[in-house]
This record gives sequence, structure tokens and C-alpha cells, in this order.
Amino acid sequence: MTLIRIIKFAFQNIARNVWLSVITVSMLVMTLLTVNILLTLNVLANTAVESVEERIDVTVYFKDGTNPDLVAGAQASLIGLSQVRDAVRIAPEEALARFRARHEDDEAILSALDEVGENPFSYSLVVSARDASDFPTILSALENPSFAEFIEQKDFEDYEEVIGSISRVTQSVRWLGAVLAAVFLFISILIVINTVRVAIYIYREEISIMRLVGASSAFIRTPFWLEAVIYSLVATFITAGIAYPVLVSLERYADTFFYPANAGVLDFYLANGLLIFGLEFLILAVVNILSASLAMRRYLKV
Repeated sequence: MTLIRIIKFAFQNIARNVWLSVITVSMLVMTLLTVNILLTLNVLANTAVESVEERIDVTVYFKDGTNPDLVAGAQASLIGLSQVRDAVRIAPEEALARFRARHEDDEAILSALDEVGENPFSYSLVVSARDASDFPTILSALENPSFAEFIEQKDFEDYEEVIGSISRVTQSVRWLGAVLAAVFLFISILIVINTVRVAIYIYREEISIMRLVGASSAFIRTPFWLEAVIYSLVATFITAGIAYPVLVSLERYADTFFYPANAGVLDFYLANGLLIFGLEFLILAVVNILSASLAMRRYLKV
């Protein structure tokens, strides 16, 4: 009976202050949405970095007429390095076929290629690095005297700079998101305190009667704590209800952007959703209980 009364009082508090309750839940939802946006951003940033790292390569073009055995030797030498993920040899015929396929809709380029009359491409190696920091070692290895004089050109991009740019942008957005989450949480705490304060004022006569009939301090305080937990639970469910449809839509666009890689945002939430929203509810409930306790300590002399 005591538990039923506590639950009844908690829901009465929510019903009597319905607008304050709506505002409180709304601010809590904004806080949780901001936190989940940060989590999503973190997953996308990791996917972007992994996608860039998978494309870290150096294309080495050999001079016309270079002996295929020399190219094969250079390939074997590079594959032997721990910094090299793979080294793919591309024959002139394959390079020409790739070029034609890439420019199949450009008649001007294909006509110019036909005018040349012979295959303008030579042997090349596409050397994939394990990490952007491995570039200096690979470029140094390409200076090997046994094949360096046959190399016409080395083509590579500064992937370290690309990864650094992704990290800087992500870090800036994280800071902004953290500040917004802190602001929303602070506003939520103030609203919870005021909600409890208003409820104490509305229930002042009932509380006085409870005291007279010998109700314990815990019995009087528990409905307000339960109210704080209910706010947290409702906010968490609403956030989850908003997050999943948005993530399904976002996944389509993200997969297109990261193609052929998978963005992995939806998979991350499906695998860790219970843990993520469970922790968010737990933290929110603790913060709200502490806020309610602060309000009761100041305004409820029990």
C-alpha cells in the first residue's frame, strides 16, 4: 500500500504540473539528442578516417621500356616492408583498359588516344601503406638504386593532412556539442528544481497532514524522487523513438557518401543501443534525483 501511494503521489505531481513536466522532459530530450549526435559524429569520423586510411597509396610510374622483371623485383622489395599493406603491379595493357573505361563518355579524350596510335602507358605499381605516417619510409624505399633510375614519377596525396583535417573538424564539433549538452542539462536541472518546488507548494497542506499523522521523511520525499526518475525514463524513450528513424534515414546518405564502405552508424546503435540508452537513463536519473534532493533540502523541511 505504501508503494502504491508513493506512485500515486508521483503521478499526481506530474499531472498537476503538466506544463512544467512537458518542458522538463523536452529539455532532457534535447540533452540526450545532443549526446547522441556526438556519438553519431564520433562513429562517422572513425569511418571517415578508416576509409581514408584504406586508400593510402603511392602510385609509382616506371619509364617506357622498363623490364617487367625489374618491376616485379621492385614489387617484391616493397611488399617485404612492414609498412606496406600491398603492392599491385599494373601492366601497360591493363592501365590502358582502365583509362578507356574511366573516360568512356569523353569522346575527345578517346579520339586523342586513338590518334596516338600506340599504348602511352608503362608499368606502374600501386603501393598501399598501412598508415599515413608510413609514407616517408615507403618513399625512402623507392630510392633504392636498383630501380630508382627507372622510376619516372611518384604520385601520392598528403593523407596525413586529410586525416588531420577530419580530426580537427570533429574535435571542434565535439566541443560545441559538449557545450550545448551541458547548457541543456543545466537548464533541465533548474527546471526539475522549480518543478519540485512548485509541487511542494501545491502539496503543502497534504505534507503538513502527513507530518501530523506520523509519515516518515522518506515517504514524503520518495514521490519527488520517483517523479524525477519518470522524467528521465520518458525522455530516454522519446529520444530512442526519435533517434532510430533518423538513423535509418541518415544511414542511406552516409553509405552513399562512404561507398563502398559502410557508414556503420545504425549497426553501432543496434549493437550497443541498450547499453547507450541504459547509461543515458541512469545518468539522467541520478542527476534528476540529486536536483530534486537539492530542491527538497531547501524548500521541504522534513
